[in-house]
Amino acid sequence: MAPRLAADHERLSLGRLGGALATAAWLVALLYTLPLALALALFWPPGWPPPFSLPRVLAWTLAQAAASATLAVAVGWPLGVLAGFYGSRAARAAVAASLAPFMSPVAAVAAGMRALYGEGGLASRLLPWLEPLARGWTGVLALHSYFNIGLAAALAAAAAGSTEAAVAEHARMLGLRGARLWLRVLLPLTARVALYAWGIAFLYSATSAAPLLVEGAAYRYYTLEAWLYVVYRGFPGLAGLVPVLALLELGAAAAASMLLLRAARGLPSSPLAARGEGSLPLSRGWRLAAASYSALVTAYLYAPVAALAVQAAGADPGRLLEAAAAGPGLAGAVANSLAYAAAATALSLLLGVPASGGRLAVAALSLVAVAPVAYGVSASLAYFRPLSRLLGEANASRLLIVLAHTAAGLPLASRVLAEAWGRLQREVGDTMLLLGLRGARLLRHILAATAPVAAMAAGLAAAASLGEFGASIVVSVPATWSMTVLVYELLSAGRLFHEACLAALILEAMSLSAILLAQAAAGRLAGQGRL
Repeated sequence: MAPRLAADHERLSLGRLGGALATAAWLVALLYTLPLALALALFWPPGWPPPFSLPRVLAWTLAQAAASATLAVAVGWPLGVLAGFYGSRAARAAVAASLAPFMSPVAAVAAGMRALYGEGGLASRLLPWLEPLARGWTGVLALHSYFNIGLAAALAAAAAGSTEAAVAEHARMLGLRGARLWLRVLLPLTARVALYAWGIAFLYSATSAAPLLVEGAAYRYYTLEAWLYVVYRGFPGLAGLVPVLALLELGAAAAASMLLLRAARGLPSSPLAARGEGSLPLSRGWRLAAASYSALVTAYLYAPVAALAVQAAGADPGRLLEAAAAGPGLAGAVANSLAYAAAATALSLLLGVPASGGRLAVAALSLVAVAPVAYGVSASLAYFRPLSRLLGEANASRLLIVLAHTAAGLPLASRVLAEAWGRLQREVGDTMLLLGLRGARLLRHILAATAPVAAMAAGLAAAASLGEFGASIVVSVPATWSMTVLVYELLSAGRLFHEACLAALILEAMSLSAILLAQAAAGRLAGQGRL
């Protein structure tokens, strides 16, 4: 009798191993959200009133998130359309280059914006009208929109590149050109993915705290997430208020993430899907305009990194080493960051396997939607003391940091792996099952078949870990400082700006290296004939 093909619900099932991995992924989600309930129970009733106007802070949090998301999409969406629909090499290169700033560590970017546009910055000294990009409400919008320009561009390019070329070509044959072609065809074809990018950017900006803390924004521009950190550090008598505010944020973020998941159905939801295989021609004038716009966007995204390099040249390495000695030392901070990244990447890939199947997609995305400071303060209140008695202070801190970094990397890894699994040909899956592959053997063969994409998932998870900041500054102790925490401590000192820029530049180099190494590994594996 011929072997029976697997039913649709049985395809690529990992059996008991899949169940164990799914259970582990749910456990991580539980560990991430449970401290909110524990902190509520331990510190009830909450203190009152908060040291700020809650309605005003909520209104500002939502308003700046909407404005920041709109700015990011307004800049990135046209770039993605140029790369996806047109044969503009400059636009395709700019989209690829924009992914690195999207994954750049928050601490490094915020320090770079201060170095470039802040008081006495490289650009503001020559052009004083640029100084608002590093202070006030304009500085908040510039900083938050910066991170999501590349996301909007990459997702728009992916959607445009996956559209049948005949659609746009037929529109041109009907006489649509220039602005009419964009308004009637190209922008509507990518509107859904642009709206999705706007939602992701809104969520990131609404739950942001780290950029504001590093930038040194005034309290009146703090988001609810930033105020959580201030209340936790500066108002011990209001400890019971912290989990209440965190729970408020959790509910809103979870609802928003579920809506985004619904909106993402059928969309290239990973920026790695950006291909930019456009075929529409550009006249010489429009080609020059496209190249100029691409160059301006790229220059804007990489100018803070260049400013870090220039400001770091004035650093005193001896002062940096002396300041870092208050924690684990410079080498120790680098080692800590690499160790956290290795552990978080391994856990993200392992737990991303069941999450990529869809059943855990809501939980996986919710992990990044829940603000990291909200997790950090709640975990510190609920977990740190008992874990310190059991494991010691440093080990308790490391455990909470790895959990936070896994929460940052898991959503990225799961979405990338989901797209890789989705591209596996049905015949490939059937063949694996017909050969009797199950459990761990099936998992090994699937990972081998999707090795290039798995390599990129690992790179994104590592970069997310290296850049995680919000939870780390709460649950870290001096011995467990990562490079992100070291940059913050240096900036907080007030007299070590150049040394902070040098540390931020090292952190930026580590993050970019993770992405570049992942891209190189993916290219090499793809060249060996894998998916």
